[in-house]
Amino acid sequence: MRHNHINLHDNGERIPYTPTNNGRNKENIPKRNRIAHAAKLENKINSILANNSTDKDNSITEKDGVYLQFKGKEGYKLLTNSLEHASQNVRLCNIKETYDSEEKCTTQYATVFLPEKKKDFYSKKLDEYRTSKDSNKFIDSIEDVNRATVHELWTDQAEIPNKNKEACEIWLSVYKKDSPEKVVEEFFSLCEQFEISHYDSFVEFPERVVISVIANFEMLENLVQNTSKIAEIRKNQVPVPFFLRDNDRNEQREWSEELLERLSFDDSNFSICLLDTGVSNGHPLISSVLSDEDMHTVFDDKIVQDKSGSGHGTAMAGIATYYNLERLLDSCLKYNINHHLESVRILKENAEASDEKDIKLYADVTSEAISKVEIQNPSAKRVIAMAVTSGNSENSNNSSGYKADGTPTSWSAGIDNLSLGNYGAEETESRLIIISGGNTSLEEIEDAEDYKTAVTLHSVENPGQSWNALTVGAYTEKALVSEYEALNNYKPIALKSGFSPLTSSSVMWDSKWPIKPEVVFEGGNVGFNKDDPYIKYDTSDHLSLLTANNKFNRGDYFTTFNGTSAATAQASNLAIKIMSRYPDICPQTVRAIMVHSAEWTDEMFKQIFGHNDKKDLNKGEYRALLRTVGYGKPNVEAALYSFDNSANLIVEDEIQPFKKVGNNSPTINEMAIHEIPWPKDVLLSLGNTPVKLKVTLSYFIDPSPGQIGWGDKYRYPGCRLSFDINNINENKEDFVTRINKKAREKAINNGTYQETKKR
Repeated sequence: MRHNHINLHDNGERIPYTPTNNGRNKENIPKRNRIAHAAKLENKINSILANNSTDKDNSITEKDGVYLQFKGKEGYKLLTNSLEHASQNVRLCNIKETYDSEEKCTTQYATVFLPEKKKDFYSKKLDEYRTSKDSNKFIDSIEDVNRATVHELWTDQAEIPNKNKEACEIWLSVYKKDSPEKVVEEFFSLCEQFEISHYDSFVEFPERVVISVIANFEMLENLVQNTSKIAEIRKNQVPVPFFLRDNDRNEQREWSEELLERLSFDDSNFSICLLDTGVSNGHPLISSVLSDEDMHTVFDDKIVQDKSGSGHGTAMAGIATYYNLERLLDSCLKYNINHHLESVRILKENAEASDEKDIKLYADVTSEAISKVEIQNPSAKRVIAMAVTSGNSENSNNSSGYKADGTPTSWSAGIDNLSLGNYGAEETESRLIIISGGNTSLEEIEDAEDYKTAVTLHSVENPGQSWNALTVGAYTEKALVSEYEALNNYKPIALKSGFSPLTSSSVMWDSKWPIKPEVVFEGGNVGFNKDDPYIKYDTSDHLSLLTANNKFNRGDYFTTFNGTSAATAQASNLAIKIMSRYPDICPQTVRAIMVHSAEWTDEMFKQIFGHNDKKDLNKGEYRALLRTVGYGKPNVEAALYSFDNSANLIVEDEIQPFKKVGNNSPTINEMAIHEIPWPKDVLLSLGNTPVKLKVTLSYFIDPSPGQIGWGDKYRYPGCRLSFDINNINENKEDFVTRINKKAREKAINNGTYQETKKR
């Protein structure tokens, strides 16, 4: 029997907290001859400072310092904490790491800006290192020092543009005493002196602002020579358009009219906002859910309709509105739509490449797009869906040079901030943003001769690595082909309920980056014909999803659609259903419910492991599963309802994980305890019947996207939360003392502490 989920209000208890394990690994620091090592480093730094004084004659501005790059010893840790001193304006710009495949070890590098007035900053540290009896691991960890140039400030995997001008992101340092607007204004003025084109807006993060320029190596070198504010330089990433072939269908008008007779539309305040190529809202199946007032564009041409060759935005709209249009057309039942659409055109398809297009910061474009719909309808409860990505360099259809490996970009970090409600000058409510993971191409499948290998190698595309967004991959139920296709020897390559050959994964990412995609929805299948000398792999109507066509004016009311774009549209439809059923829950909870309802299918296990035995998987195997299909395919019924034998308890709470006392660094502050109202009598009556407890923790992180954000005390997420539950026969007091060092010390002092182990 269906029931609403149980929402527990105000049942959290705050307790001062210190973790029992600080999680620090033993530092791997080389041993040094102090006198010789100090002399070597001091000579290098003094030589760099002397050359910098000579180079000032070639500058057109008064740059008040020099960029230094500190190198760690191969295979050892470089301690970067002591390299900077914010109050003295000694600034850590970025941290990089290289890997030697032959030696199988890494080397760490840190770039620092040293002001002219503080040129003795490191000399004082070296003097102390020579004379102190105590070990100074910070100096020991430094292998060498060199002057930093464009090469050291370049943190992208793509090559630095040489003679040809390309769009580049300049990440500028902004600290407490700086005004972001003034820093940007001064930098734009410098760009104009060197006749460097720049994007007129900027993206702001903690201690960083990002601007975009069109420049080559010489121009970038001029900027580095004349400003103290550059922290890092990256290649700018712009979206890759999607293309879809047309499909002709007979009697499409009649199908559309018959369905409309069975539909009813609520005038609700729930909406799905599509950031795409625009939407053709004149389509009969779209016009009732998308008004002219809710259509926008970020381009000066003011075009809001979907005039793209692929009809991508309109195809998204058809699935976002109806979830499974083919099933509705095949039914005779009445159906109610209780949400509407909003559309912002953020992508020009088939457009000529131009400086204006290439130079845009798409974090800023995404923010501008969301702002337009929020200004138009500020009270709407909305889901934001975006199936636009910048692609990967591995994809033969993309020449961006961007290799997706989970590393944050200005776009993905901007989406993290937009989700958190922390983008721009004013804080807003948090937002649910759903993004496609990007598609593995047919060329990649053919090159790999195995779609599973191709999916493993095709990483989730930028900005799908966003921690706060819900990133969507694709699975498929479409494993049947038409009689015509069968006669032509085309067979689907993925079996029913397996992951789609068109999906992407994060299998190749480092474990420090999040699991992506988190969930999978229907994305279609691929047909294979081993005997066709020209087209061995192909998509088809029967292996794709039916949706609305932007070319309806010529009689083509329907088309087919596939990949993670189609899956993202389905995900947005389920998300708005959850939001409309539980209108008071926050976006983090909607995301949690979708993930919580997801399950792996037997076929997913067979695809990855060759069997569906789920009992004996090790951590490495679970990692492969999670980073290919996330937590699986969401169950629509389980996401919307609880049942007699399956209850969902929702707990929403706020916690202040850190506190700052005086001038000290922030320390861990508190934990929250939630007591679950177990139906003890019901559970006891079950006897030996197994009861499964499944916990999903969902929260939005506060990002730190600069390259200093991922090492030592600096981490990309502002905080990482975790949870624990009490053991059998472990009371509340014993539970707290087991996981909380502060409570344990208090219990020891009171003589009441008893050690317990987690089972």
